[in-house]
Amino acid sequence: MPGTNQNLWSEDGFFSNSGRSNLLVSFRRLQISCAAKPETVEKVCNIVRKQLALKDDISVTGESKFAALGADSLDTVEIVMGLEEEFGITVEEESAQSIATVQDVADLIEKLVEKNCT
Repeated sequence: MPGTNQNLWSEDGFFSNSGRSNLLVSFRRLQISCAAKPETVEKVCNIVRKQLALKDDISVTGESKFAALGADSLDTVEIVMGLEEEFGITVEEESAQSIATVQDVADLIEKLVEKNCT
């Protein structure tokens, strides 16, 4: 039908047929990875373990969530302060609030260290 606007979804994206032309727009997930060096993650794990006084049988990895490790907001502040001292960085409050995992912290640390070096 002339003048009708048909929109169809495909697996790859959105197909629009407006009667005059066909347009295929592909939506793909863009994933940017800035994973920290293993040494940084290990250092962060050790600091978190020490700050939270965790027993040796509790595993701390990059995927570890602070809440799952028993950290409350005060613990998180103390962890950030320890990391600032260890790495010679300053973590803005806004950035600190977005931290959920050890990997988040390690990535942020490397970003801040790199920024301080430039």
